[in-house]
Amino acid sequence: MATPMQRDHLRQFLILVFALLIPCFGIWWVASALLALPVTGFVNTVLTLWFPDVVQALYTDGSDTLLMTEFGDRDGVLIPLDQAEYRLGFPVDTRLLSYSIPFYSALHFATPRSDGYLNSWVWGVVILYPLFALGMLTICLKQLMTGLGVHFLDQTGVWVPDANLIALSYQLSVLIVPTVAPILLWLWQGRNTVLLKDVLSRLDNKPAGDS
Repeated sequence: MATPMQRDHLRQFLILVFALLIPCFGIWWVASALLALPVTGFVNTVLTLWFPDVVQALYTDGSDTLLMTEFGDRDGVLIPLDQAEYRLGFPVDTRLLSYSIPFYSALHFATPRSDGYLNSWVWGVVILYPLFALGMLTICLKQLMTGLGVHFLDQTGVWVPDANLIALSYQLSVLIVPTVAPILLWLWQGRNTVLLKDVLSRLDNKPAGDS
């Protein structure tokens, strides 16, 4: 059974998490394009070097991120760019990935700590950014695969990941990593905090067969 002190720690944490989620996600919504800029620049470099005949650029336009290709489009049919009036591009929703940052921030700052709030938070964000970049890369690969089809998958002289691998990576990057990674990071960073020690102590002392 949890002691009153353990219940107080957990109750305080839950209240703070719900209180911090609103401002954290509010700031994220306003600054999401800015948060994505480093990742956009990195993924743009990777894609243009990897697929120079397919990808023209990945760039941010206001609050939108666009993946531009070396193809045009006419009535749903891909055509050479010199025969097209417009360059074909695909939107990339960076918010599908970057919400891990405000989620992690709320968990982090709601956890009572003796010191190091800001320093450990910065390191946490630094750890999340490579996952953010990998996720954006998989989103772009999925957009190219579904939007260009064989023009992307059957490039000559270029290694393109298998379609099933792209689909699986996309699902993991969008549905699982942005939610699970912040929780695992928070657990690891807070393993020595009073809150998590109390929770682990409660689990260790739980009688067998309790539900």
